[in-house]
Amino acid sequence: MPIDGSPASLRALDLAIDIAMRDGAKIALIYVVANSPGLSTQALEDLKSTGEKILNEAESRCKCYGILSKKIIKVAEINQSSVAMEIYDEVIKGKYDLVVLGSRGYIGEKAILMGSVAMSLAITLPCTIIIVR
Repeated sequence: MPIDGSPASLRALDLAIDIAMRDGAKIALIYVVANSPGLSTQALEDLKSTGEKILNEAESRCKCYGILSKKIIKVAEINQSSVAMEIYDEVIKGKYDLVVLGSRGYIGEKAILMGSVAMSLAITLPCTIIIVR
């Protein structure tokens, strides 16, 4: 499940935990750093560090409920990928059955087209997707 620490992604995490508890499932937690032009190496490392912190907090939340999880951090490279593409690639590679994500994360709140990552994944993913508001 994609997570960026936004309120919507945390609500999605709560739903994913609930589903995992009922079905005995594991949760894959994914954080994608959106690299952008002019971003320094240090700034990129800081964003990765923020992602690690968010993933660690989500993993702790899962552990509180006895849910196994794995953490995945990826970087969407400039002109080669996007946040949605990185999530899509991970879902395909991992053969996930279900993706639960927030309707819009921190990137979406700043974008003109709100929820573009969720919308892109809803259109392209071959598995069930739940979008949490």
